[in-house]
Amino acid sequence: MNLRATRIARACAVAALVAAASMQSCAYFNTLYNARRIYREAEKASETEGAAREQREKYKEVVKKCAQMVQDYPKSRWIDDAMFLMGTALVKQEEYDKAIRKFQEILTNFPQSDYVPRSIYWLALAYHLKKDDAQALVYADRFLKEYPRHELRFDALFLGGDVKRALEDYEGALAYYGIVAAEAKKKEIVDESRLKSAELFRGRGDWEKAAESYRRVLRKGIPWERRYEISLALGECLAKTGGCVEALALFDGLLAKATANLEIPPLLLGRAASYECMDSLPRALVAYREVGAKYPKSTYSAEAYYRIGIIYQERLDSLRLAADAFAKVGNEYANSDFAPVSLERSSSIKRLLDLQKSAGKGESAAQAAEKRFIAAEIQLTRLEDIPMALAGYTAILDSFPETPVAPKAAYAIAWINQNRLREKETAIERYRALIERYPRSYQAKGALYQLSLVGADSLRAYLQAYRDSALADTTAALKADTTAASKTAPVDTAAASRPALVDTTAASKFSPAAPAPPDTLGGARAEPGALPVPAPVDTLNPAKQGGVG
Repeated sequence: MNLRATRIARACAVAALVAAASMQSCAYFNTLYNARRIYREAEKASETEGAAREQREKYKEVVKKCAQMVQDYPKSRWIDDAMFLMGTALVKQEEYDKAIRKFQEILTNFPQSDYVPRSIYWLALAYHLKKDDAQALVYADRFLKEYPRHELRFDALFLGGDVKRALEDYEGALAYYGIVAAEAKKKEIVDESRLKSAELFRGRGDWEKAAESYRRVLRKGIPWERRYEISLALGECLAKTGGCVEALALFDGLLAKATANLEIPPLLLGRAASYECMDSLPRALVAYREVGAKYPKSTYSAEAYYRIGIIYQERLDSLRLAADAFAKVGNEYANSDFAPVSLERSSSIKRLLDLQKSAGKGESAAQAAEKRFIAAEIQLTRLEDIPMALAGYTAILDSFPETPVAPKAAYAIAWINQNRLREKETAIERYRALIERYPRSYQAKGALYQLSLVGADSLRAYLQAYRDSALADTTAALKADTTAASKTAPVDTAAASRPALVDTTAASKFSPAAPAPPDTLGGARAEPGALPVPAPVDTLNPAKQGGVG
C-alpha cells in the first residue's frame, strides 16, 4: 500500500472513531434530554386523580432513564445531571431514602459540581418530608451558610422556617420567615413570608397577630382565589378576637362576590360564627341550621351541627340539646372529622346527666363527693369546660372536705391553674394548700413533685419537711394503737399487713392507677417527692393511660 492509500485509510479510521464517539455522545445526551422532558411534563400535570397516576408513572420513567444512563455511560460529563434529576424524581415519588442516597453521592463524588448547592437544599427537603426534621435543619442551615447568595436562598429560608415549625420552635420559624420579608424585593415573596407567619400565629391561637399578618397581605391586585382564602382566615381571626362586626361585614362582602358553589358554605359558617361573637346566639343557631339544611351530608353541615352543640353546652347551659346535636353529628356524619369528638361529647354529657339524675337523699357524703368528682372530670377531660370543672372540684372541697376524693379535687384545681390557665403563682399556692391540708395523701407527694418543676424549691423543702413530720406522727400513732390493741384483743394480721396510707378511691386523672404507700413505687424506695405524679388511668376510660402533665 502506497503512502497516499495509507493516509486515506488512517483518515477513514479516525472519522469512524469520531462518528462512533459522536453517536455515543448523542445517545446519552438524548436519554438525559428525554428524562428532563418527561420530568417537566410530570410537573405540569394537574392535580386530578387520573393525572396523579400519570404523574407517578412519568416520575418512574425519569428514574428509569437516568439510572440507565448512569449504568451505560458512567464516564459521561452529564452524569451528575442525571443523578440529580433522578434524586428529585425519587423525592416526588416519596422514595426519600433512595433520593437522599443520590444527593449524597453527588456531594461525595462530584464536589465541584454545580449541583452541589441544589443537592444540599434537596437533602434538607427530603429529610423534612421524611419527618426527620433535626437532620433537615442541619442541611438547611448548611445551605444558608455556604451559599448565602444562591438563587434558592429564599426557598431554603422558607424550608428552614417550616422545619423549625415542625420542631415546635415557633420563634425560630418566625425568624426565618422574617428574614425573607426583610430581604426579598418581590411582593409575591414578601407576601408568602407574611402568610406563613400568619398561619403559624393562627395555628397557635394567637389570633391578633395572625389578623395583623393577614391584613398586610390583603392588597389591590391579588387574584380572587387568593383574596378569598386570606379573607376567610382573617374573618375567623376577627371573630376570635371580638372584631365581630368587622368579621360579619367581611363575610357578607365575600358572599356578594362569590360565584363558585364551594365558596359559599365556609362564608355562611363564618357569618354564623360572627353572630356567636356578637352574643347573638339565636341568630347564630338559625345561621348554622341554614347551613345544615342547604348542605346536608357535607362536612359543612357536620361542622354546623357541632357548633350548635357547643352553643347549647357552653353558652346556653342546655346539656340535653347539646347531647342531641353532638349525637346527630356522630350518627349522621360518621366520616367527618367532627364525628369522633361529637360522639365522645354526646356520651359524656349523657353520663353527666345520669349522674345528676341519680343523686339521692340516702347516699353518703363519700358517694355524693365521688359523683361530683366524676362529673368534674367529665367537664374537664371530655367537654373541656374548665370553669365548670373548677366549680365542681371546688364544691367538693367546700362541701365534702373529709372524703377520699377531696385531695384529688385539690390536686386537680392546682393542676388546672398550672397547665391550662398558666397561672403559676396561683398553682403554687394551691399545691401548698393541698399539702398543708392533706399531708398524708398520695396527691401531696405529687404536689411536691410539681413544685420542683415550677422552681419553688425552697417552698418544696419546707413542705417536704412538713409532710415527713405528718407521716412520722401517723406512724407513731399507728404503732401506739397496735400496741394497745395487742394487750386487749387478738391481732388482726390482715389489717397489720396493709399499708397505712393506701388511696382506696377509684383510679382517676389525678391519682395513680394502682395505689401505693406514700414513699414507694412498685415496692422500691423512692426519693421524697421524686415520683412524677400523676401517671394514672383516665377514670372515664380505664383502658386509656395518660398523665396529667
